[in-house]
Amino acid sequence: MEEAWRCHVNQTLSDTDGSCAVFTFHVFSRLFQTIQRKFGEITKEAVGFLGESLQRIGTKFKSSLEVMMACSECPTVFVDAETLMACGLLETLKFGVLELQEHLDTYTTKREAAEQWLDNCKRTFGANEDIYRMNTNAHQMGILAELELCRRLYRLHFQLLLLFQAYCKLINQVNTIKNEAEVINMSEELAQLEGILKEAEAASENEEIDISKAAQTTIETAIHSLIETLKNKEFVSAVAQVKAFRTLWPNDIFGSCDDDPVQTLLHIYFHHQTLGQTGSFAVISSNLDMSEANCKLMELNLEIRESLRTVQSYPLLAQTKPVGNMTSTGF
Repeated sequence: MEEAWRCHVNQTLSDTDGSCAVFTFHVFSRLFQTIQRKFGEITKEAVGFLGESLQRIGTKFKSSLEVMMACSECPTVFVDAETLMACGLLETLKFGVLELQEHLDTYTTKREAAEQWLDNCKRTFGANEDIYRMNTNAHQMGILAELELCRRLYRLHFQLLLLFQAYCKLINQVNTIKNEAEVINMSEELAQLEGILKEAEAASENEEIDISKAAQTTIETAIHSLIETLKNKEFVSAVAQVKAFRTLWPNDIFGSCDDDPVQTLLHIYFHHQTLGQTGSFAVISSNLDMSEANCKLMELNLEIRESLRTVQSYPLLAQTKPVGNMTSTGF
């Protein structure tokens, strides 16, 4: 997904008619879900390594992770290229994409730094309980290593917050389209369809759907089959068809096996409904208020930072020398 996003960034920067830029939100939301999965793995592994003295900070990291994972369904914007151009938002979108890429590059650097330090800690100290069986000086050095792990994990959490905030800002900028008098706002219609499709996805787990051979001939016939199925309100069948078409045309318009089939159907439905017309727009948001999530994450980040500064000021830690070749980054 990172490679797909970088390819999208390059295409968007050279876009002149909005035909590529309109897919920014779809591509980024898929990327963000991938980032979150890895982010969750690193956080849980790092917190699990922390000893008893830093468990209070570890609890705050867990709280931050919970809020961030609740934002797994990024708000997604649906808009046709003509509307984007008519509202003069192509350049805004291009700048937003560049900003997202800058934050993503920094996040990747912070993630690699946290992963490297965690690996170093494991090689040097083994399981965290081993630290407390060592002599006093080794024990203190182990605490210092854990503290440095917390610093790097904090920077990682903070950088993901910045990335998330940049995405929310871009959505708010493009969301001004709905104020245009000639724009048709399809947000409510797509939100209702999303809810129905999610129920259908849950129901489709244990059902086998027969798909006609004609529908599997080409991508065009497959899309036509999906649209007809949606029109007939055969939602369980529509979800099953998307999954089946992914095996025939992997990583194409139907997405990959890891992608949400509901989001894929919403995109196909929106683009079919807006064929031959301009002025259509929709924002599908998750149930969590993005501003509320932002405030909570900022609050937790400040609490973690203050806790780290407090622990770092302990006289016993201040007198301890760094561990061998494991160099602290400071805070």
